[in-house]
Amino acid sequence: MKDRLKFVKITEQMKHWSAALGGELLQWENVTAKRMFGMTVYFREDVIFAALPLTRAFETPTSIAFKIYKKNPDTLRKLKTDPLIVRAKVENPKWIVLELREEKDLGKALQWLSVAYGECR
Repeated sequence: MKDRLKFVKITEQMKHWSAALGGELLQWENVTAKRMFGMTVYFREDVIFAALPLTRAFETPTSIAFKIYKKNPDTLRKLKTDPLIVRAKVENPKWIVLELREEKDLGKALQWLSVAYGECR
């Protein structure tokens, strides 16, 4: 059986964090958003690179998800050693899940979202 992501309800705090991150992403060049499955997914042109929760999240109530299509060895190492990454331990996951624990984690989230944005060209 495939290792599937589970959907969970998000916290009130996560709604605020998600709105803040989404506002930032929409300022980036060629980024559009679409709502689906209780989340807002973000595209660079026509390639999806991030999912921020509206009412549901992957894995934990305070998580975001992103895709990195081309994972070089350095990126893989960073994913596996970042304590906020929940779902990079699975071999070649489609979605990488990052759990926000406190407000200061928003900066780290933006760093990873920037990597995902840069890799989806």
